[in-house]
Amino acid sequence: MRMDLNQAASGLAPSTPRYRTRHGKPPMYHRVTETLRRRLVEGNWAAGVKLPTLREMAEEFKVSTNTIRSALRILEKEGCVYHVPEVGAFVHPSYPTRTGLRTAIALAMIDLGGGFEMGIARGVEHACQERGWGLQIYDARTDATIEGSNLTRLTNSDTRGGIVMPIGNNANLEHLVKLKLAGYPVVLVDRGIIGLNVDVVESDNEKGALLATECLIRHGHHRLFMVTFPISPVAETSIVSRVRGFEQAMLAHGLEPTRGSMMWIDPEVSARGVREGHRWLAGREAAVPVLKTLTGPIGIFALNDYAAWGVVEACRELRLRIPDDVSVVCFDDSDITRALAPRLTVVAQQPGEIGRKAVELLERRLQPGGLEL
Repeated sequence: MRMDLNQAASGLAPSTPRYRTRHGKPPMYHRVTETLRRRLVEGNWAAGVKLPTLREMAEEFKVSTNTIRSALRILEKEGCVYHVPEVGAFVHPSYPTRTGLRTAIALAMIDLGGGFEMGIARGVEHACQERGWGLQIYDARTDATIEGSNLTRLTNSDTRGGIVMPIGNNANLEHLVKLKLAGYPVVLVDRGIIGLNVDVVESDNEKGALLATECLIRHGHHRLFMVTFPISPVAETSIVSRVRGFEQAMLAHGLEPTRGSMMWIDPEVSARGVREGHRWLAGREAAVPVLKTLTGPIGIFALNDYAAWGVVEACRELRLRIPDDVSVVCFDDSDITRALAPRLTVVAQQPGEIGRKAVELLERRLQPGGLEL
């Protein structure tokens, strides 16, 4: 079964990848603003040129002239256009169109060897192509030292901002803070970092975990476990949210979550598994000790597809049957989960959409004056 966080499935409520910024869904005039801003950047109108009239733009966008006025007021505050009473709006003479400056951004990823990460990268790449932007890609290969070097290089590159999916142990939090202090715009994807106040684009991880856990409960499971990384004061927000969703579902059904409900993944084992080409290793190592001591059917919610893969390997080793002895649900509808036998119930994310929205958000930050969201 596939529980999609973007499209209702099996009676589950939809939830789209979202910005974590100061406001909720942008009003209609933001759509007009973004389109006009993109045309300005692409050089559709040269500096000093008069824009189409309010009526002409209202007819094109199928909105009211008041909506167009609201969009132009934002562009005027940003220094993109200026208004002459009784005449109209003009492109500001100093506005940097593509003819004067080609935008390039950076994409720094934890690891491009995974399907979910590659999905985000493709979304970023396609969004950059639509805008005529250049893209520099940095792959840390789950190595914190490489990631630190990559992040250091960003401010010395010719990129104007970066999209980052950081390594979960936050070994390079200092580098991210330095980027922020240097005024280098950064958008994190898939995970935020507690205490780091930057923009984040991520799925509704808490809701996804709650739905996954409730799926196990609906199938009669009351002995529930979660395979996850440990929680720390600087843990990534996606882990914290998924643990919270797991625990909330248990409490809502009269079950008591405890530390014994957790199968803890060792970050060092996880990194070693990636280096050795055994990405399932950490999930297996977390699951085997607990599974050895249990009798009777249990339900397991795995943090991601690799953790679920590890649980499947552990069950195979211990001759436990899925789903008769152990039921498994997890995040990510990936090539990995689709290849596992038997097929698992998954919470599907939309990595391409996450990447696209990250570019969209970064674009707003790169406008003159830095659009306040």
